[in-house]
Amino acid sequence: MKTSTWPDHAGSRARSAVLRPGAPLAAAVTALILLACLLVVAAAAGTAGAAVAKPAKPVAKTPKGTITSATPTFTWAKAKGATKYEVWVYQGSKLVVKKTGVTTTSWKTTAALPRTVALTWKVRGSNSAGAGPWSLSVAFTISAPSSAKAITAFSFHSLNPAVLGAIDQDAHTISLTVPSGTDVKHLVATFTTTGASVKVGSTTQTSGSTVNDFTNPVTYTVTAGDSSTQDYVVTVTGRTVHVGEAYGGGIVAYIYQSGDPGYVAGETHGLIVSSGDVTSAIQWGNGNYVTTGATGTALGTGRANTDAIILAQGPTATSYAAGLARAYTGGGHSDWYLPSKVELNKVYLNQAAIGGSFDALVYWSSTELSAVSASTQNFSNGKMSTDVKGDQQGVRAVRSF
Repeated sequence: MKTSTWPDHAGSRARSAVLRPGAPLAAAVTALILLACLLVVAAAAGTAGAAVAKPAKPVAKTPKGTITSATPTFTWAKAKGATKYEVWVYQGSKLVVKKTGVTTTSWKTTAALPRTVALTWKVRGSNSAGAGPWSLSVAFTISAPSSAKAITAFSFHSLNPAVLGAIDQDAHTISLTVPSGTDVKHLVATFTTTGASVKVGSTTQTSGSTVNDFTNPVTYTVTAGDSSTQDYVVTVTGRTVHVGEAYGGGIVAYIYQSGDPGYVAGETHGLIVSSGDVTSAIQWGNGNYVTTGATGTALGTGRANTDAIILAQGPTATSYAAGLARAYTGGGHSDWYLPSKVELNKVYLNQAAIGGSFDALVYWSSTELSAVSASTQNFSNGKMSTDVKGDQQGVRAVRSF
């Protein structure tokens, strides 16, 4: 591209004067000065041709229409050539916000804008050449803050199965019944609300995340967008279970009483027995007459007995009583075990309430008496006996809750 030219006459004469052999010194100096001037003129002409243009017109995007936030984020499409932007916001003809020096294509106001009035805004870019044209103005209105402050759903999804709350919107109460034995001191609520925020005391609540102690009723305070509040009282109760009830993959066989190992005041715990015989005939051991250390007799010792038997007899197998009880998966649970002597007796004493048939006349307990014998109980007459580990007796698996 041609950016400068020598003048046809003066330039030719200057060049000739400088280049002609034998030219007088004064004439040569004059020619050099003329040549330098022409070069300056040419450079200035080139610089003028490369001057920076002002930015193009940007396109304003959001906010527009009706919005809820009084501190919106303004966004726009980039204007060609712009290095920075300024945003003006009007209420009618009154300029209410003027922001300059923005170097990105968005900006969030920290000052709350007026609500329920017509507002407009525009943006323009600038660079070293000056400010470009304004965008078209965009109209928007910020709605009045909401007074909604209801809890519309409340549950404990961390429990299996999930427990759904019953919400009374007139009394502003929420009631939930959790399975017996649930740790109500560390429950996480999942909820939905129409309010802006929810707190318990001074602690902000996050649905599906915040842990609370529901030993006593808990008050959830919902704050609306207009700062009004509504309290909801959440009450959690443990489900009451009784002997003979289908529960936890089996049948409730015994409820712990005060003084029993595992009893907790105010909570319900106990034993669940398999709904039928796991088998009516199997040996106690795995063919090895060894001492396993499974000597526990009391409530709560059957699990440890079962662990000790399996450890001594080798990997869990279904060829002996404890291994078969542990392999049982009634209700999808994998924590079944062979009951201790006292646990088995509780099942015997409550067999009428438990219902169903006890097809095996005699059942194994997990209580070992020697290297060759273990304790059994006759479910016809209640007699506890000592049987050789190789004998074939029945198994009812139990689990605790």
